[in-house]
Amino acid sequence: MILRALFAIPVLLCAIVSATAQWPEKPVRLIVPYPAGGAADLPARTMAEGLTRKLGKPFVVENRAGAAGQIGTEYTVRAQPDGYTFYCGPNAPYVLLPLLRKTSYTAADLVPVAPFGELVYGIAVLPSFPANTLKELQAYAKSNPGKLSYSSPGAGSATHLRMEVFNILAGTAINHVPYRTGAEALPDLLAGRLDMMHDNIFFPQIRIGEAKMIGVLSARRHPEFPDVQTFAEQGFPVDLPVIGGFLAPVGTPKDIVEKLAKTVNELNAEPETVERQLKIGWLSYQASAEEMGKQVAATAEAYKSWVAKANFKLE
Repeated sequence: MILRALFAIPVLLCAIVSATAQWPEKPVRLIVPYPAGGAADLPARTMAEGLTRKLGKPFVVENRAGAAGQIGTEYTVRAQPDGYTFYCGPNAPYVLLPLLRKTSYTAADLVPVAPFGELVYGIAVLPSFPANTLKELQAYAKSNPGKLSYSSPGAGSATHLRMEVFNILAGTAINHVPYRTGAEALPDLLAGRLDMMHDNIFFPQIRIGEAKMIGVLSARRHPEFPDVQTFAEQGFPVDLPVIGGFLAPVGTPKDIVEKLAKTVNELNAEPETVERQLKIGWLSYQASAEEMGKQVAATAEAYKSWVAKANFKLE
């Protein structure tokens, strides 16, 4: 009996290795925790097309929206770790939400695979606004305490937190005006009913001169707007990046994680992918699963620190 079991072990191991080597053998689901058509959904569809092309099986985007991304994230955490279900979206649902409300998961309940990019956010104001840099905004806001306003797509959102961190670093008191979406806030900015937006939906208005951008929140400047400095370059290190990436349920075979990471990084090196992602506000970059894991840990710690310092809560 014991000998039979011992002989069975190599056979089982060979079967596991064979299954991993042949992955994927059926469609792979990419869970996007936001609605179709938005800034989180579009890059996932670009990646799904590329992965289907390179790996020969369909990679299918599945939108499971709701509760600010919590529903789709929980679904991924609970999925079978067989290499056929992955989270594909931004980091707020797993690094910020568990700090603000009771969730059944934390960032530790997902295995980082590879990033697909960093979403560039900026601060936009009207061309007539008396500030062209964040330092000038700081000075103007201090001379007009409590009179300026900014929008976010909802109280308790990552956008809301980043602007509150800016208020802390700048020593300002710019008022928060929550909207349901950036699209709803944009007409108020253009009409002068809102002083500024922290978003990226206004890039078309920047291009045609209807608005101006005085800073971008990203690791590097946006290639299309190279004269606009980052927050950090202007002395405001708001270290809360919006990183989009692939993550897997805990227990997903390491070989599958590594194979997907390698393929995602290959896609991120393709000029066509870089260009498509840039058009919708994402800066593509490459990182191994281990490197992404370190970035997730550092970002989660930064969010935790700033949530405490800002006494930040869901309103």
